[in-house]
Amino acid sequence: MSASVQSDIQDGLKTSICEIARRLCVATDAKACYLAMRERPTAPPRFIGAVGVQGDPPDWNEIDGDHLARRIGHKRELVVAERSMHALLLALSASGRDIGVAVLLFDSEPPPVSDAVVAAAQLAGLALESVWQLAALHDQAEQLAERTRLREIQVSRNLIRGVIDSVPMGLVLIDPVGYVLAANRALAERFGLEPAMLVGRFYGDVLGEWSEAAAARTFATRQPQRLRRTLQRPGGSEALIEIASIPLFDASGAVHQAVEVWEDITERVALQTQLVRAEKLAAIGHLAASIAHEVGNPLQAIQGFLALFLEQCPPETPNQHFLQLAEEEIERIVRVLERLRDLYRPRADVFTSVNVNELIESVLLLTGKQLERSRIQVLRELAPDLPTIQGVADQLKQVLLNLVLNAAEAMPNGGTLHVQTYRYHSMEGQGAVAMAITDTGIGIPPDQLTRIFDGLHTTKERGMGLGLYTSRAIIERHLGRISAQSIPGEGTTFEIVLPVRHEEIRHETTGENPGR
Repeated sequence: MSASVQSDIQDGLKTSICEIARRLCVATDAKACYLAMRERPTAPPRFIGAVGVQGDPPDWNEIDGDHLARRIGHKRELVVAERSMHALLLALSASGRDIGVAVLLFDSEPPPVSDAVVAAAQLAGLALESVWQLAALHDQAEQLAERTRLREIQVSRNLIRGVIDSVPMGLVLIDPVGYVLAANRALAERFGLEPAMLVGRFYGDVLGEWSEAAAARTFATRQPQRLRRTLQRPGGSEALIEIASIPLFDASGAVHQAVEVWEDITERVALQTQLVRAEKLAAIGHLAASIAHEVGNPLQAIQGFLALFLEQCPPETPNQHFLQLAEEEIERIVRVLERLRDLYRPRADVFTSVNVNELIESVLLLTGKQLERSRIQVLRELAPDLPTIQGVADQLKQVLLNLVLNAAEAMPNGGTLHVQTYRYHSMEGQGAVAMAITDTGIGIPPDQLTRIFDGLHTTKERGMGLGLYTSRAIIERHLGRISAQSIPGEGTTFEIVLPVRHEEIRHETTGENPGR
């Protein structure tokens, strides 16, 4: 119960008691009236109020009120008090219960106890009981209201706590010394704790260096602060956290608390990086297309003149094979220019049935001499009963050629190239064909492995970082996926999974001929 409400109840009770005492004075022609009530039947009466006809009455202790009240066993007592006053004691009852005593003071001998005086005492007892019960009801009502208010406050606190705990960002309230006042579940779970386990602990013991914290800077500068930290996730990966601190001011304008907001921005930064890289690739593609167009025209003329010259040369022309090599290199330049144009303007894809094993054999045939010169042994493990897939053979050959050549570069001192094909069944139950190319080369460091498919990222001194980026784009256009696993110093495995059309699966399981 609030102090103001309690005071109002006490004032109302005091006024009612004084009014009952005043009416007893009027009914008995007394000089003053004192009222005392019993808190329980066997307890002595306790003084609760008094009133005087002419000014304030003497103090209760001055007339030895407690002694007078305890003498209520007599129906009428004449007592000489200070200032030669006389007293009349009246028992007060209600509903057959003794509830208290009325002490009446007179200037002379009190009047006889008449029926009117007894009736007045009975009415006073009833009125006093009613007033007391009403006060008790008011008190109970206020206590109930107070309990209801406290319950509502608790419900509100629980609701606020639930909302704060449901926020995915970490929240922590800190005092100027660096102690945690409150924390939500998102922040506590980042450190493997319960929110209550953070409260009361020093920032530097659980959340990081206090002197470098955003909140510490906020207390020093009185301004919001923002910084970034790298934290280890439970799985071992790193998370980039942005921490913003907000000052909370008291009535005097001083910063008495600060709130830190912890947000995991790892994915957001990665998306921003990919967007910037995509914009760079788009610009490079546009530039490559322009270069291919400008270089392509004179190159076609050179290619035509050289072909015409070779047709007119007799077979015994000296050094004719050098001219033939020049023609082959020019043809390779033309293909490179076509690939540069494809970066900016991809060609229309015409999907046909592709036999994966035949595609791999053709790539190994093209690279056989180079692999042999590099002392690389090829180990084939091709499943004989693979279904055909729908794809663009030239594009898939480009991907496989890129992977085989990368594997050869990863084994400068020779090694083994293991090429596999096998059936693959996804979790959705869709059939697929998988290809795995494994080398025994130098491997890829873990910090590089997650970025090898990004455009413009390369570990080669003279690479452009477009080979694996283009390969992934081709595989994704075929609704497949490409992934890599590597152990530094032991080798790398690239796996390609391409879906099989439902028609191909049906033909295989029913024995129908797809050509019919």
